[in-house]
Amino acid sequence: MARNRLLDFMQTHKFWLFDVVPSLSPPFWVLGTPFLGFSSITAPQYTAEVDNIKQINSMFRKYAYSGGQVDPIVLTRGVRGFDDTMWEWMYRAITGLEVTNRHLLLLHFTNIRLSDSPFPNVAEGFQFPMTAGIFLPGKAWLLWNSIPIRYKAGSDFDGKSGEVSLAELEVQPEAITEFTLLDPV
Repeated sequence: MARNRLLDFMQTHKFWLFDVVPSLSPPFWVLGTPFLGFSSITAPQYTAEVDNIKQINSMFRKYAYSGGQVDPIVLTRGVRGFDDTMWEWMYRAITGLEVTNRHLLLLHFTNIRLSDSPFPNVAEGFQFPMTAGIFLPGKAWLLWNSIPIRYKAGSDFDGKSGEVSLAELEVQPEAITEFTLLDPV
């Protein structure tokens, strides 16, 4: 009996991040999505704050949650002469020109192409040549009320290097919701 492909580990290179709600003014998507991708994105991470409580009648300490925080996420992509979407979002945030809290959706894809989907009902709705390159998403994170907190225009300049210049934008989500999109059973 063949194993279920849904049980495969997910790889780090299949991901996409986009703005869930378009902006009211151009550029309508703060990060150039759905057209521009990223070379890397740090994974979402929660950090819990724990208080250490020493009770008088016990020699062992107890621990209790006192809060938590979502760590910042760094978005990295190659610099293009026509793309200023990361700068525009940061500029609008600093100057107060627009509501800058954005809900971002990060998708992590499986190795399963939509055309080879184990879910026949899903694949039926997409019967056109493009399905060969579309993968099924396995997990998703909604990054609630994200704001830009740091922008770097590109890699440091070096006259001896021919590497691609990489811009960075660090965003701070208020909260993160994780969704598991596929059920292997």
